[in-house]
Amino acid sequence: MNALDGVVSTEERIIFMTTNHLDRLDPALIRPGRIDVKQYLGYATPYQIRELFLKFYGDYPELAQEFIDAILKSNIQISTATLQGHFVRNWDSPKIAIKKVNEILNQS
Repeated sequence: MNALDGVVSTEERIIFMTTNHLDRLDPALIRPGRIDVKQYLGYATPYQIRELFLKFYGDYPELAQEFIDAILKSNIQISTATLQGHFVRNWDSPKIAIKKVNEILNQS
């Protein structure tokens, strides 16, 4: 907490903190003045899935919908972080990313 507002803190900076369990954090850590903005990110929307797919495989826009359909067909919600990890692991082939979509669905 000293890094946030103690003797070692500095002015004019932005710190991003993330958690999957806001309710488990000590109230002293997230009090006003330390944490001024809270933003819920939620799960990836079809638009976000498409845009992230195109960031990695921009030369294959025709495959984006196939990937989205594979995700949506499962009825499993997925985070953009999970998607990014999947795309990094399969950076060289969008077809393999589509073929291995079940791997990320089993993680969620």
